[in-house]
Amino acid sequence: MHWGHCVSSDLIMWEEMPTALSPDCDYEDLLGCMSGSAIVADGKLWLFYTSVSRGYSETVSAAYSDDAVNFTKYPGNPVLYPPATVSCAGNECHYSKFRDPYVFAFEGEYRMLVGAGDSNVAKVLLFRSGNLTDWEFLGELISDAGLGSVAESPAIFRLEDRWVLMLQSERHLPSRILFATGYFDGTKMRFDSEPECSRNGAGSCSDPDYKVIETGEEFLKPVSFEDSLGRRLITGWLYSSRLGGSSAMACFRELSFDLDNLLIMLPADEIIGFGVDESRFVSYSDGRLRVSYEGRTIFSEAFAYEPQLTVLEDVGTVEIFINGGHEVISLFVC
Repeated sequence: MHWGHCVSSDLIMWEEMPTALSPDCDYEDLLGCMSGSAIVADGKLWLFYTSVSRGYSETVSAAYSDDAVNFTKYPGNPVLYPPATVSCAGNECHYSKFRDPYVFAFEGEYRMLVGAGDSNVAKVLLFRSGNLTDWEFLGELISDAGLGSVAESPAIFRLEDRWVLMLQSERHLPSRILFATGYFDGTKMRFDSEPECSRNGAGSCSDPDYKVIETGEEFLKPVSFEDSLGRRLITGWLYSSRLGGSSAMACFRELSFDLDNLLIMLPADEIIGFGVDESRFVSYSDGRLRVSYEGRTIFSEAFAYEPQLTVLEDVGTVEIFINGGHEVISLFVC
């Protein structure tokens, strides 16, 4: 597994660049440079990725670049090994799954989320650093068996006056991408659902009140960043096992709050003009929204009334934005 690299000034036309990361016998990533994130710091573009080796199945490694084209792997890789689990009480027992580092700046320091799992319980781990190479384990931000055996692609970011946690779950099928809102203080997150639990006499909520926006089965591994305009943009991997592993990148969407403070996701302004109100693949009748190809129904969902739709059609894919972005369905049609 390598990191490809392309560049765009408008989110539509893309220029392919040299491959950014390749597995290397001299580093702990011989079996693959898997998913992760990027951050700009001290004039360099840093990449943090899941490194996979024979000696240690999953670790976190880093690379950096002065020109955002040619990347040098940090000589001290991996920068992070799975820490000992809480259940092991300091013994040599580590999280069995450890992947998808997400690095972000926080009050003059850096934080990293890592998706993890132990004993079939999904975790999101939190780390702190002052220099991007030396990391301190702060603890488990999330521990929830209801998410499955591992939480993947975790991210946390500020959106207006609140914080949003985004992750991928094994268990919430068919949709896997979950969002939760609250307040992050650098060491823990207090979710908006917790005051409601207290009012109901239930004490602190054990689980966040997750919101589902993307309900398509084939939108996976979301990545997020803030652009130069201050927008929170998200894309992801469109993958269809139904069609033998067909893959593509989703369009870039902007995540925001509507007037009722509900999370919504719509195509970025550069892309939304390519949407169509009437699609050859998408229809509504008899109380159901259907996605069809050559007379065969691929997807069907009940709606009490005809929803307002914006549909993006690309080569073999549709991305359907429903009722102003309150729900999105992304999937391959052929």
